[in-house]
Amino acid sequence: MDTGTLVMVLVVALVVVVLLLLIRAAGVGRRGRPQLRPLPAESRDRYINDWDEIETKFVDAPEQAVREAEALVMSVLRERGHPLTERDLPTEMQRAHKLGYMSKDRTEGMRQALLHYRALMERMVGPEAQARREPRRREMA
Repeated sequence: MDTGTLVMVLVVALVVVVLLLLIRAAGVGRRGRPQLRPLPAESRDRYINDWDEIETKFVDAPEQAVREAEALVMSVLRERGHPLTERDLPTEMQRAHKLGYMSKDRTEGMRQALLHYRALMERMVGPEAQARREPRRREMA
């Protein structure tokens, strides 16, 4: 193969690679955040009640509470129509999973995981549920 042919092959390969990268970047940019369905009021209430039970379990059974929290958050995401692929999961979900299962300090990791799951639950369940939840918590105190 002479030098001219080799240069031509390299230029074509470079153009193909650049085009593939541009196509991939355009695909990622269009995806954005998934369009989620709103939760029905009865589902919101059920999820809030389930979450309250999980939080009360944490002191006596932190590992079980973290597992249940993860399952509950996944249920909320599923019901709202979230794509449940690992790379599409919300950041809080990914962090919580790592903290809950891979942290060196297990107890602190599980506590932090539960906080991440709580933040995600509050975001996914919606502001109406948060407003209804506040008076109920004050009554318990």
